[in-house]
Order: sequence, then structure tokens, then C-alpha cells
Amino acid sequence: MRETYDELIEFVSTAEFQQVHSDLMSLPENERPEFVQKVFLNPEKLCSRGVVTPPGILIQMSAFGDRRPTLYAVKKFLPKKYHAAWENVNLTFSNDYDDSAISKDPEIAWRAPLPVALQNELIAQGINLESVPSQFEESV
Repeated sequence: MRETYDELIEFVSTAEFQQVHSDLMSLPENERPEFVQKVFLNPEKLCSRGVVTPPGILIQMSAFGDRRPTLYAVKKFLPKKYHAAWENVNLTFSNDYDDSAISKDPEIAWRAPLPVALQNELIAQGINLESVPSQFEESV
């Protein structure tokens, strides 16, 4: 896991990646999901900005049960021999949020996440993710 995290950290620490992330974070919070979709998830757009994603590293949008306003994750699967214990490692990047507003209660923090597309639309509309009823969570 440590070696794979080192690979992810090396990638996201490049000046080129940092510049794209800085461009993202300079936008208003509600415009960030669209930027992620148009730039981070588009290898050609990333390449035109000098970012070449190494083989095996994925950039994807994701959501978590604790409803952090996650924008994207940089992820890599571990070798299959480790999958019985852990499948992948990732670094997640979120909109700014008050950590104390994110429940640490296991009943809430470990609930099913919202569908990614719904979460991104809610972020774009400025809607508090905690206000969304559980009926909209993904079925697991």
C-alpha cells in the first residue's frame, strides 16, 4: 500500500497536476463538478495542460456515505494477491467543508453513498448533502 500511495502522491505532486487542481479550486464551489468532468476525466484535456496520467492510475468522481463533498479521487488498484485484504488505494479531493459538520457517527458515516451524478448535481446547486434523505442513497 505504501508503494502505491507513493506513486499517487508523486503524480498529484507534479507542478502540472497542481496547476490543474489550483485552476479547479479557483472556481466557485458549484462550478467545480463540471470542471472535474470536463478536464480531470478527459485525458486529452489533461494532456493539453501537461498532465499525463501514468498507467494504472485512475481519476474518477466518487461519493462516500459520510457525505463529504468529494470532487474526484486519484486511485490505483493493488496487485490481486492483496485483494483479500484491500483492493485499492486512493487520494480524494473535496470541495471545502467544515469537518465538524461531517458526522462521525457510524450509523451515518457508513451509510450507502449518494449516486455520484446526484451528488455532483447537488453540489452544483449548492445543496447541503446532509439534507438529502436516505432514499436517494445507492443500493449496495
